[in-house]
Amino acid sequence: MTITAFFSMILGILLLFLGRRLFWLFVGVAGFIAGLTLAPQLISGQSELTILLIAIIAGIIGAFLAIMLEGLAILIAGFLAGGYLLTTLVVAIGFSISAEPLVIYIIGGIVGLLLVAVFFDWAIIILSALLGAGLLMPFLHITSTFYWLVFLGLVLIGIAVQAGFWHRRYPVQRTWGRRPWY
Repeated sequence: MTITAFFSMILGILLLFLGRRLFWLFVGVAGFIAGLTLAPQLISGQSELTILLIAIIAGIIGAFLAIMLEGLAILIAGFLAGGYLLTTLVVAIGFSISAEPLVIYIIGGIVGLLLVAVFFDWAIIILSALLGAGLLMPFLHITSTFYWLVFLGLVLIGIAVQAGFWHRRYPVQRTWGRRPWY
């Protein structure tokens, strides 16, 4: 197992279960994945270590933005996660994206950005669960028959765990059906 694969597996697990709770991690991992995905295309012929360093720097910048400029960082992370997820989905379905990979990435990015802008908490939970499951799937070596079932199962488990954390941290305040205090 390469060091890049090890980092990807650990980050996938953390995102799957703690993406919303540690939103800065979600933003940092989105930057890391974007760096890991785009660096080989932008600077071809570089070593794995160079590409990993670029990805780590992108992740650190993302995490720093998440802490300093939360709203902007979340929108950027939504864009990066949406772009990565749509690109991965198109490849997993079996389409070749060698002609225009950037167009597919941008379309997915816009969808991810809009989801985060409209449904902030749930979008982070869902996108981080999808991103975490997407990072873990290559390590499971699942055949194509069960690939989507396992992927969906991981996503649903991640959403359930994260929604449970979120619900405990921000419990719903029930005000209906109570007697007035007077």
